[in-house]
Amino acid sequence: MDRTILVNRDNPIPSDYRASIELENVEVEEGFFVCMERETAEKYQHMRHYLSSIGIEVKAISGYRYQETQERIWNKNVADHGEAYARQRVAKPGYSEHQTGLALDLTLYDDQGDMVEDDDVDAYGKLLPHLHKFGFILRYPAGKESVTGYPFEPWHIRYVGIDAAREMYDAGWTLEEYVSRTREELGDRE
Repeated sequence: MDRTILVNRDNPIPSDYRASIELENVEVEEGFFVCMERETAEKYQHMRHYLSSIGIEVKAISGYRYQETQERIWNKNVADHGEAYARQRVAKPGYSEHQTGLALDLTLYDDQGDMVEDDDVDAYGKLLPHLHKFGFILRYPAGKESVTGYPFEPWHIRYVGIDAAREMYDAGWTLEEYVSRTREELGDRE
């Protein structure tokens, strides 16, 4: 399975993709489960345990989404805010990384156990130096909106595997940049 599969506004999920993944429900809180791709689930649990050991508490609040779920999210955003807003902030069904099982939305908690606001860039910034150690990247970093097509989302992470995550972190690349450079390198070798 290619965990660096590029899914974005221009790249839909391949029609045969769903058949290639094994999903697992992870209990992230008593009685609350989040569905993830099997290896993503394993690495998420390792990362969460490690982060907790250094005083950073996180919890996945969203993982794998079925087509129908993504349709509901899309339709609700269109109804509530209009299609232009939805196009900027929400992936159309079939174009959402959440439908791969590799993307997670996190909630971060402060030292008192209170949920950190999504716009608390400093608090979420504490995660960045650790994500790649477990194969995750911040999928929509600040300053890369023109590359990813989405605004900064400090809570949205993506599992790509440890080697790819390390390379992207060290180079400051998004997944789009990594995939583009990988394709260029392969083209140069042919």
